[in-house]
Amino acid sequence: KYAVIVAAEGCGDTLISGTGATDAGGNKLLADVGPYLKDEITLYCKSIKIPVSIKYIDPTYMIRAVPANASDSIYCSVLA
Repeated sequence: KYAVIVAAEGCGDTLISGTGATDAGGNKLLADVGPYLKDEITLYCKSIKIPVSIKYIDPTYMIRAVPANASDSIYCSVLA
């Protein structure tokens, strides 16, 4: 039995509290829901004696660390 869980940035704001800090652009820094979900799911599964192995992958760096290309420029123009 397998499952894939995808959580959007900011979805944990009602479950866990952030620091209230902001980034350089003035945007609110959101609490990291990924580790919270991983821990809660692990605890739940252990409490009902279900063996579980969770692989947590945060793709943030992979997504934001690639150089922009022509497609990105076109997409941004369409959004504008």
